[in-house]
Amino acid sequence: MYGEGKLAIQDLAIFKERVRSPNIIIALCGLLILFDGYDLIVYGAVAPALLGEASWGLTPGLVGRAASITLFGMLLGALVAGTLADRIGRRKVIIGSLLSFSVMMIGSGLAPNFLVFEGTRFLAGLGLGALFPTVTALIIEFSPPKRKAIAYSIALLGYLAGGIISGILGMLLIQKYGWRPLMIIGGAPSLLLPFFIRLIPESPEWLATKSRQPEANQIANQYGLPNPVARPVAPRQAGIVSLFSEGRLLPTLNAWGIHFCSLLLTFGMVNWLPTIMNKMGYDLGSALLFSVTLNLGAAIGLLIGARIADRGNVKIVVSGMFLLGACSIWLLTQVDQGLQVYGLVALAGTGTIGTQILANILVGNLYPVEIRGTGLGFSLGIGRIGGMIGPAIGGAVLGAGLAPQWNFYIFATVGALGCILALMTLLYSKKAD
Repeated sequence: MYGEGKLAIQDLAIFKERVRSPNIIIALCGLLILFDGYDLIVYGAVAPALLGEASWGLTPGLVGRAASITLFGMLLGALVAGTLADRIGRRKVIIGSLLSFSVMMIGSGLAPNFLVFEGTRFLAGLGLGALFPTVTALIIEFSPPKRKAIAYSIALLGYLAGGIISGILGMLLIQKYGWRPLMIIGGAPSLLLPFFIRLIPESPEWLATKSRQPEANQIANQYGLPNPVARPVAPRQAGIVSLFSEGRLLPTLNAWGIHFCSLLLTFGMVNWLPTIMNKMGYDLGSALLFSVTLNLGAAIGLLIGARIADRGNVKIVVSGMFLLGACSIWLLTQVDQGLQVYGLVALAGTGTIGTQILANILVGNLYPVEIRGTGLGFSLGIGRIGGMIGPAIGGAVLGAGLAPQWNFYIFATVGALGCILALMTLLYSKKAD
């Protein structure tokens, strides 16, 4: 009996050691991002059904406006949360944003009219925008130094999984039950809030900047990380001004441009691809399958790109993926039917969603830990302007009666611009690599 009890204690110790692996934090962040991805990408699946909501009488322009309002909320959330996470910590911002967007998703599903729907989408956007840069900072700070891109990419597979799940559920539920259940499902994370409160730790690197070295060392030791260097930050060294000091002006502006292009492409394609393909002659089920294909292509291409990026080539990888996106999107205007269309959509997923994910690594590594949240938050926040314009372009093109292929012409041009901006980062130091 004694031997069995001792063995059980040893097994428990081994279990605790495994639970405190940094990989568990990456997995938890991946789950958070899955919820984020589902709640954002599901709008592309419900957009065709919203147009068919007879009592609301919506136009493509109004549906596009709701998507843009969501992204405006994300812009504000990212701007505020990045700086807030540098002041009060990553953990508190993550928990607050998770509760915010999950409750508002339920509100969207129960909205009695379009005005309420838009309001809840805006508030959900605040939480979604706050979550992403904060989780990105936490992943970077818990990842092995030479595996940051692959660790972040694996976590961001949760975002793509959320998109795939939203597309599959759209195919299974919309035609029979309508769009509301898909929005309500997005509120599921609120049920898991106690789980995340218990398991998500604070960043030891952030704690070290706040003169909380004993706590930082304790968490670092628990997760097998090196003890962070104690470097308290004076208030004047942090904040928005620091993004433009010490030679960071041009890299910061360049980062904003990269995020502008990548988010315009991502949200333009995510929100309108099913509708565009439906307008090009595909039935609704096939059009939703394109959404799944877009995310699958992004997942596969992202993992390949991340392995190359971890070898010190993140700038080249991001520029190459922008170019791939531009070419594949343009080719969608030249091909009408056949399996090659699905192949091009998969490549477009790599060049849009995949590009956006690796661009976050490039930008995140531009900044030291004490201003990383601010840097990511502002870059993603400014980039959300592009994310707002992307869905608005889709609504404007379709609302004006233009051929749906015009969306692809515009998106391909933006991809080419993103490629140029990513190549320009080669003029700066290799710090981001």
